Amino acid sequence: MATVENVKLGITDSEKAGYSIISYSYELHPSEQDCAEQREFSVTAGLWGEDLLDDDLLAMDMDGHRISLAGRTPDRPVEVARSFEVETKVLDEDICGDDEVFLIVEARATGDDESTVHSRASGKSNTVIGDF
Repeated sequence: MATVENVKLGITDSEKAGYSIISYSYELHPSEQDCAEQREFSVTAGLWGEDLLDDDLLAMDMDGHRISLAGRTPDRPVEVARSFEVETKVLDEDICGDDEVFLIVEARATGDDESTVHSRASGKSNTVIGDF
């Protein structure tokens, strides 16, 4: 089964007022079986707010994209770097004080009919602290 590793998150101001740029990178480490079957992964990112008891889901299914393993071997990970914009108010997850935001990347390998999930992997990023 594939794994998602080395997820890194950065948040910067956008040129568009009221928006922030979410920049992230990760590595998809496919298994031998994933490569042998030339699976394709559907990948999404979710933004979360870190809290003491329960973490808050801020935005889900962001920046959907696909990764094909055709011609790939399991000895080298697929390195991915992407970015997208969100309204900055989405990142304001605490009533007062600093906000603690992290990202979870989820990759799903599906069959030809898109209804059968062969494997699912996720990875969590570093936490970015700011006053959003």
